[in-house]
Amino acid sequence: MDNDIFSKLLQKRASGQTLSPDEEAVLMEAYDRLLKEELAAADEDPSLGPDEQRGVDIRQRIDQRIAVRRTKYFRVRNMRRVAAALLAGLTLSAGLYWFRAGTKVNNHRLTEQEEVLPGENKARLTLADGSVITLSDTQNGVIATEGGVRIEKDAEGNIRYNVGKKQEVIPSAVNTITTPNGGQYRVTLPDGSVAMLNAASSLSYPVRFSDKERRVKMTGEVYFEIEKMRLPGEKGNVPFFVETAGQEVQVLGTHFNINAYGDEAAVRTTLVEGSVKIRSAGGESALLKPGQQAVLAQQLTVQQADIQQQLAWVNGDFVFRGETLESILRQVERWYDITVEYPPHIGQLRFNGMVSRSQPLSAIVKMIQSTRKATVTVKKRRLIVTD
Repeated sequence: MDNDIFSKLLQKRASGQTLSPDEEAVLMEAYDRLLKEELAAADEDPSLGPDEQRGVDIRQRIDQRIAVRRTKYFRVRNMRRVAAALLAGLTLSAGLYWFRAGTKVNNHRLTEQEEVLPGENKARLTLADGSVITLSDTQNGVIATEGGVRIEKDAEGNIRYNVGKKQEVIPSAVNTITTPNGGQYRVTLPDGSVAMLNAASSLSYPVRFSDKERRVKMTGEVYFEIEKMRLPGEKGNVPFFVETAGQEVQVLGTHFNINAYGDEAAVRTTLVEGSVKIRSAGGESALLKPGQQAVLAQQLTVQQADIQQQLAWVNGDFVFRGETLESILRQVERWYDITVEYPPHIGQLRFNGMVSRSQPLSAIVKMIQSTRKATVTVKKRRLIVTD
């Protein structure tokens, strides 16, 4: 296929234009061809790692060949949306390769009624006066004003705070953004820092930070990119604090992820860039370096992090590496807003693989069943796993 035609079709989809059936067919055929070429090359490439890593490597190669840059979710460009749209429309031929069971896939099919779509950008914003705004139902533009701060919804559907020069807002004026199961959201805080909330999460913050410190509180899972903010008339930066149940994280300017869901066994803080200091409620502390993860359970420990796995949700994926089905299903339950049922012994089965979060629930069903370790049934919004 002519590369110029392929590029034009990608750009057309990225701009939000609808492709004709013929154009869709051309685009899918080209992507499938790339996929087959990379799968064939992978079989002869000894440099690729274990099965799940091979799948990740193959996907990255394809993205590079179609000029898709897999940047962080917070720096989304049109081409990133193209990649998600392409993957959402593909079969799981690549996904099944990643699981590499070497067996036939169970031909379980979901009826149209049973199909469950993935989560999307949706959240509720609670203002300082207690009023609540459903962000998915709100038009772009200024959605509220509190003192000298304008709260805006931009063209991408994200929330940002436009702080004026007026000092009318008192430090106690706090906003809270909350995502439900099946939701995620991006917010630019008053200091320019960016936070991305995963499903079933919340973030509370003042509408204007003080000059001495910046402090927020969170539940669930949030990825942060913190802007440096100079102390007035002094050397150094205004410290940024993130409070969760059982710990406090102090940062100056860095990128990190905190997973603090109440139904998880530990609070995990993963550092991508910069430096953070962890303090537990029990008095323990640790200073993280990039690539490290603090795990707070019965005590605070530090270990090397699998950054790709921990930040997979930020890049629009599920990545599982030796993960228990119990852990996988908790993530699935939150993202697809469903209930799950399974006997305890099945919950301890371990899986490897990668699935795009833009895929419907049937992708997860096929992933599990392709291994022949378990059988999955979907009834409306219930996912039932049995032997």
